[in-house]
Amino acid sequence: MKNRKTDLQTEKDKIRKEILKKRNNLSYEEVEKKSSLIIKNLEKFIKNAENVMIFMDMKNEVRITKLMELYPEKNFFISKITDSKNREMKINKYNENELILHKFGYYESSSNDFYDEKILDIVIVPAIAFDFGKNRIGFGGGYYDTFLKKVREKNKKVLFIGVCYNFQIIKNVPIEEHDIVLDLVVNENQIIR
Repeated sequence: MKNRKTDLQTEKDKIRKEILKKRNNLSYEEVEKKSSLIIKNLEKFIKNAENVMIFMDMKNEVRITKLMELYPEKNFFISKITDSKNREMKINKYNENELILHKFGYYESSSNDFYDEKILDIVIVPAIAFDFGKNRIGFGGGYYDTFLKKVREKNKKVLFIGVCYNFQIIKNVPIEEHDIVLDLVVNENQIIR
């Protein structure tokens, strides 16, 4: 069994490297155009939500933070790693004045004023790759899987939506027991249900 896990990790690492190379080679214009199309495809879900968790996009990730400009009436939340050992994240309400740069290169809140995750209507989930089964490959830390499991236990109705570029959809994501399946994956060309 131990070799199987090693094989899965090796396979995931190979996929990460390949997809990140493609994503890193996108031009600014491509990122902006594709992100706008993805946000348009998210519209029908966001318009009915009140509390939305987003991620603080970095490098060439989908510019998901643009949702805040388009929907100023919504409550937006961002994650904060609170316990690295146990891969625990909590949520803060987005406040531009409280942002600090995390060592992994994204922004998080400096606040320790956390909200209960059960209030979330939607969690927008980043990843390096997805498949048509709505499985994902993240950066390998396991933080989102731990967080999503906790959120789902508190709120069965919350929507987990992965966002990515079309080239980030692969045939099969190697999955492990702890991996959480999303409800939807949205890219510039389609919505995978």
